[in-house]
Amino acid sequence: MDMRTIVSASPEHVACELADELVVLSLQTGEYYGLNPVSASVWSMLASPRTVAELRDGLLAEYAGVSPEECEQQLMELLEEMRGLKMVTVT
Repeated sequence: MDMRTIVSASPEHVACELADELVVLSLQTGEYYGLNPVSASVWSMLASPRTVAELRDGLLAEYAGVSPEECEQQLMELLEEMRGLKMVTVT
């Protein structure tokens, strides 16, 4: 995966707000995942296909206190984790 990779939310997952977090449910396995505010921002951006660079830029606009390098590194880690859980599709 690199900055030109296109990522989108898997159609096999649905999300809803529960208390102070976003919860994503796998329709295939019945497992659910609680997302922190940053991960929830990424998930909402993934409603339509985006490049990793677009996701990074969206996060940098929302969270001004983080460096582009740190943002990119943490975003890549999150996307790889989501990919492993089949929460996202990658092209």
